[in-house]
Amino acid sequence: MAFKNAFKNLITHFGIVWALLLYIVICTAIIVGLSLPFILPIAQAFGEAGVFDGIGNAFSSLFNEGGWNGFWDELYGVYAAIVGVFENNGRVKSLTMFFLIFIVILAFRFLFGLYEIPLATVLDGRLSCNAQYGFGGKFFSTLSVSVRYTLARMPITILFDGLMYGAIYGLSMAIGINVALPFVVIAVILVFTAFKRSLLACWAPCIVDGTGVVRGFLRSCEICFKRFGSIYSTYFVVELLMLACGLFLLVFTLGVGLVVAVPFAVACMSYLNSTEFYNKTGKRYYIDSNVFTPPTENVL
Repeated sequence: MAFKNAFKNLITHFGIVWALLLYIVICTAIIVGLSLPFILPIAQAFGEAGVFDGIGNAFSSLFNEGGWNGFWDELYGVYAAIVGVFENNGRVKSLTMFFLIFIVILAFRFLFGLYEIPLATVLDGRLSCNAQYGFGGKFFSTLSVSVRYTLARMPITILFDGLMYGAIYGLSMAIGINVALPFVVIAVILVFTAFKRSLLACWAPCIVDGTGVVRGFLRSCEICFKRFGSIYSTYFVVELLMLACGLFLLVFTLGVGLVVAVPFAVACMSYLNSTEFYNKTGKRYYIDSNVFTPPTENVL
């Protein structure tokens, strides 16, 4: 029910997707600019080691006579080449470490996390009183709250991702490189990501509702664990659908469809978060121009 209502509202107010697309483009440009001093020397070293040629040969083998066995053999060669670069080039190793810490872990998460509070504010206005707020105006008016929220959220998401990558590494070592490995990795990612989204789903809506950053997190956890089965299953299925749609667009549109699919997925998740919050707290909300009242048995 929450996904259906969220999807209806998103389609009705599709304009928010274009605002998010512009925001993603701006953030991507900033990240790329910050990344170039790290990426260019690393890419040069990988190119000289034959990493990119090996990746091309792997996919060529997959779609030709080599099949999956040839694909995995070529990928193992790519892996060996990458390991060799890091073992023999200390500068590349240092640049990669700094890139991962300062760009991927910190700058990326911070910049791409600032949209959540203003978007939750826009959606709260639409759900509560069918008001039309602009994303840009709310972004600047809620910036101080967004910074505090994003800084508080980053350690939690880093912890979750660290546990997820640890589980992936452990399973990959146990299983080894074979055909089953991608499916195991995808399953682990879905399980961890769905749990993280379930736990943090109502955090931004709680803050917009008037709860502070710390109390909002505690309230979000309370809502999640009191209705864990319902919330977790919803986010797991939505993550699975988005993964399937993303792979479909990647293959059949050569990645072009992802230009719209990414902001659409971001908006869909934010709408789902706000809708779950309204459903689980028993607040009436608008679906297009109609008022929806959550069933009393679902209210905390």
